[in-house]
Amino acid sequence: MAKVGFRTNILLKSIIGKDLITDDNIAVLELVKNSFDAGSNEAKIIFRDVLSEQSKKDYHNNNNAKIILRDTGVGMSEYDLINKWLNIAYSEKKLKKEEFNRKMAGNKGVGRFSCDRLGKYLIIYTKKDGEPILKLSIDWTEFEKIDDIKKNIQDVKFELEKVSIEQYMRETQLEKFDKGTTLFISNLREEWDLSKIQSLKRQLERFINPNQNFEAESFDVIIEADEFRKVDLRLSESERVNGIVKNRIFNKLDFKATYIRAKISVDGETITTILRDRGNEIFKLVEKNPFYLLKDIEIHIYYLNPYSKAYFKRQTGIRSKEFGSIFLFINGFRIPPYGDDGNDWLGMEQRKGQGYSRFLGTREVIGRIEINGVNFDEDQEDFFIISNRSGVDNNKHFDQLTKNDSPYGLYFKTFRRLERFVVEGINWDSVPKKVEKEIENKVLNDKNWNESKEEYREDLLTRNKRVISVIEKIINSKSDEIVSLSINKDLVSELADEQAKRAKAEIDSIVGQLNNKALSSDQISKLINDLNSSENEIEYFSGQENQIDTLKKELSALKSELQKKFEETKELEDETKRLEDEAKKLQDELELEKEKNTYLKTSSRTLTEDAKGLIHNIKITSRKISSSVDNLYDKILNDSYTKNSLLKSLGAIKFQSEKANKISKIITRSNFKTDRNAQIADVVLYIKQYIEIYSDIYPRNELEFQVIDKNSTLTKKFSVLDMSVVIDDLISNSEKAGASLIEIDMTNPSEEELRILFSDDGKGIAEKFLEDEKSKNKIFELGITTTNGGSGIGLNSVREGLKSMNGTIKLIGNNVKLKGACFEIIIK
Repeated sequence: MAKVGFRTNILLKSIIGKDLITDDNIAVLELVKNSFDAGSNEAKIIFRDVLSEQSKKDYHNNNNAKIILRDTGVGMSEYDLINKWLNIAYSEKKLKKEEFNRKMAGNKGVGRFSCDRLGKYLIIYTKKDGEPILKLSIDWTEFEKIDDIKKNIQDVKFELEKVSIEQYMRETQLEKFDKGTTLFISNLREEWDLSKIQSLKRQLERFINPNQNFEAESFDVIIEADEFRKVDLRLSESERVNGIVKNRIFNKLDFKATYIRAKISVDGETITTILRDRGNEIFKLVEKNPFYLLKDIEIHIYYLNPYSKAYFKRQTGIRSKEFGSIFLFINGFRIPPYGDDGNDWLGMEQRKGQGYSRFLGTREVIGRIEINGVNFDEDQEDFFIISNRSGVDNNKHFDQLTKNDSPYGLYFKTFRRLERFVVEGINWDSVPKKVEKEIENKVLNDKNWNESKEEYREDLLTRNKRVISVIEKIINSKSDEIVSLSINKDLVSELADEQAKRAKAEIDSIVGQLNNKALSSDQISKLINDLNSSENEIEYFSGQENQIDTLKKELSALKSELQKKFEETKELEDETKRLEDEAKKLQDELELEKEKNTYLKTSSRTLTEDAKGLIHNIKITSRKISSSVDNLYDKILNDSYTKNSLLKSLGAIKFQSEKANKISKIITRSNFKTDRNAQIADVVLYIKQYIEIYSDIYPRNELEFQVIDKNSTLTKKFSVLDMSVVIDDLISNSEKAGASLIEIDMTNPSEEELRILFSDDGKGIAEKFLEDEKSKNKIFELGITTTNGGSGIGLNSVREGLKSMNGTIKLIGNNVKLKGACFEIIIK
């Protein structure tokens, strides 16, 4: 039998053409690649007559619609057309690898059949420099006759001819050119309305590596769609279809987002990882590369917090989610559909579902993986693009790049470092919940918006201090794997300076508090704790060349001052407490005096008149102590006392306490009547000094004293204790009468006589005691009280006390000097 072999039926065209590449955008991308590989500086995509005259408003397609792709590359000769372009599956790019200082983008030899996907008819105009223009017309429908089993693909013939530049310009309505290729595609298979062209533009924006890693020259993709120029005027820049297609995104996000870049060297020996945050480099790590199949690869990942997402939309016109996530570029061109919205090719969403608060997903990050220097020779193992352009073969190379469980591939080794930084370092860059929903609206609508208006749950210093503290955990590399590691010294220095400013402000605040008000021991203790916290915080930055060492000295000095003040204040508070306890004890001991008139009657049989008066005076004194202590306690709590006034008040309390103790001791002695501190002194001066003590005890808004002496004087031997009892009892009566002002007017009717008018503005003496002199004298009898709750002892004690110093007292009446009662005292 004879030898047999495969035949190529005409239906093969559809299998490797419109049926293989099923996406119009990918078909255009393949043709753009060919322009790039031809050394052109641009690929121009022209849409013509895609709107019919009858339905332009609806953007409907019609049979006259055309797509024209034009480049200014090297063009093709007759030999190239016949032996290369028309040679199915042949690609010299597999052998060349690189030309025009560019890595070849195409490799399969089937990209030319993208023309079949786009339209039924194709005319190729091509010209090499110095050669004529060649025209090749192809009708793809000639390959679609399914009833001819004998007809092979090579049996279909098309006309190849030479045309003049004038004919080219007339047929294409394009300007003349020196070299390059024009693909004239007509009778389009799909409608190309505004939204479809916008979709193509978005794909093209992501198609070319933003690094423009083409070494010699840039490469522009240009869309011309004249029918939509008027529409473009009403659209934002990102939605317009006419003009140069630009990748406006990745290279601008570095200052708006947290970002990590990892690069495997060309020789595959090392991985260099750089982490940046808000424009600052955090660390740079160089480590040995454990992925032996991978080299000349870069990974760029951006974490988008709510503000970055808003900036992204303001910059691009679309939300980051709609843009996509992590794209894959090989030799400078993107491999669809990796990274498209909804395409979780790396398994990040599945992983996030296992730990929502611990892991990042496709909605939080965007980025790209760049694989350079890929060898498309099928005889060598490398990244291998599938013929239908639906992705990359999942071989060992792909696994070392994308493996998402331990041991992780290169992408997740890098991604997890960014993830730890976001979750543990910057705490997700958390913003207040009340602000989060309004961020996009504010960023998009506030023309004056800038980063200084951003609001976060914590201050930058606290955030960055935590960042520095978790760097080692983020890196997570063994020491023998690390070649070099550098942490941003400027960032640490800035943190130290910021910490110094905060500590200095804390010191100034404490100094201000010390100068402006008296502090309790508890308040001082809190300030000491605050200083300890500041000291611990700046201790982290010890050794930095900044203000830290100076501040540590200031903190130490201030702590010493506060400690000394704490001890002094505590001692003063302890003394105050002791006096309070003493006064309370004294009040408890004298509680039996509560029963006033009844007690008087039951005790009169066993106590002398002098003893009764002194006991009554003890009662008044103890009440004064208690009242003064309560008042002083309130003042201390309200921080309204200075140190001097505090000491003065405590002195007055101590005076009253000692006085009560002394009276009680006198009462218990058998000869107390003759031992009552008689001494020679100026009565007027003594009364003035004694009243000053009362002025310290009572706040001005409770009881005010006014002493008028008119240079009067009376020097004699008298009991200061008795005089104190007289004054105490009279003041006590005024208090019970509701007085707020007491006036003591002293004059000398003669050199050996002192007249005292004691008046107040209280409610006065009851009318029944003012009827006549007998009634007025009655109030001085024991057991007769003129006030509610009185004991009937006070005025009797006053009269008895004055007798001991050759003095008398009488009631003059009400409204004499002030509206209350007025008493006249005469001492000789």
